[in-house]
Amino acid sequence: MAEPTPPPQAHQRHHQPSGRTPTTSSPSTSRRRATGARMDPRLWSMLPQRLIDRSLAFLPPPALCRMRSVCKYWYHLLSSRSFLELCNLLAPQWRWFLFLSKQTESFGFLFDPETDSWFNLPMPQIPQGFSVVASAGGLLCWSGDAGGHRALLVGNPLTRTVVSIPPLLRPRFLPSVGLVANTDTTSYEIVVAGDDLISPFAVKNLTTEVLFSETGVWQMGGALPRLCSLESGRMVHCNGFMYCMNYSPFSVLAYDLSCGIWIKIQAPMRRFLRWPSLVECNGRVLLVAGVEKSKLSVPKSVRVWALQGGQAWVELERMPQALYERVAAEGCTGFTCVGHGDSVVFITKSDEELLLFDAKQKVWRWLPRSPFMGAELREGLQGFAYDPRMGAWPATRAVVAQLQGSSSSSFGF
Repeated sequence: MAEPTPPPQAHQRHHQPSGRTPTTSSPSTSRRRATGARMDPRLWSMLPQRLIDRSLAFLPPPALCRMRSVCKYWYHLLSSRSFLELCNLLAPQWRWFLFLSKQTESFGFLFDPETDSWFNLPMPQIPQGFSVVASAGGLLCWSGDAGGHRALLVGNPLTRTVVSIPPLLRPRFLPSVGLVANTDTTSYEIVVAGDDLISPFAVKNLTTEVLFSETGVWQMGGALPRLCSLESGRMVHCNGFMYCMNYSPFSVLAYDLSCGIWIKIQAPMRRFLRWPSLVECNGRVLLVAGVEKSKLSVPKSVRVWALQGGQAWVELERMPQALYERVAAEGCTGFTCVGHGDSVVFITKSDEELLLFDAKQKVWRWLPRSPFMGAELREGLQGFAYDPRMGAWPATRAVVAQLQGSSSSSFGF
């Protein structure tokens, strides 16, 4: 891998959430700062380096990137495999969102819902013809756009580390792809299902393939249910299952990762759903969809259901009618959703703003606009749940030897 380049300038902007007032310094705070300014360097310089490294590992990713400018040791610390493993072990989980535009492959746009902050994230250099299809545990998975024995890539955009995954066993056109990351062991699993090319001009949803990073080898998984019609591209992982939408009529398919078996789950109001999306929020699978039927006695709406007991759906919330009318205005062609933590973000095709639903507080709000994302970049916007982790390691066992001893490329932010 390339040698580290000089640290790039940090880009971020913070937005004060509505209802909050800027914090001010109290007299006690001022005294503490004054006391801190007189800290004895003879004492603090004696701190063991291990304690300093453990303290640094708790910093959020933007602060970690900025700290490289302090000294050479800290700059090269982020290329240390042992420090990255420490970050993976100690760092809190940052439940952020990553938005990617089809208009640019050079940058992604990170959003932190806790602070309403946007960050501009330089993306790794990826060959032409690849698109992000899945995310988990700080890793992204790219899939080649060409049909056939598709090539996949897995990488950490923060460390700019990207590795190639062996080609699929079966030729496929537009399969569904899911990624599962084990942050404790830094291992991961890739699941690819459906769109088997049975001839150069015909596809059928037949098989599943699974790759474990410990082996780096594809294995055939369980057969798909007969007459299923998968949504190409997206899977959602929750509690040992991969979930994806099935069409005509709508239902949900769940793949048990432990035994390799597909299960079919009936969708609520399946004949009246529009633009359904599956998301994961704090260990629950949520189904978000519009409900439209002229003969229904209830208004058109967007509803949120939670899966309980593996088969039953319970309605959690409905979008306020005023919001729905704005989302559905001007002949809305639909929306997509991405969930993470307590938040579900709606990406509409007719509005330049992003809508967030807090599933814990039952609050709906529009996100502040990104200073990095102009109107031209909103076209074809995709959202992914993203945990920015410096220690997320994309290598399979087959390529670990190639990466050991290599320094990381320049970091983002």
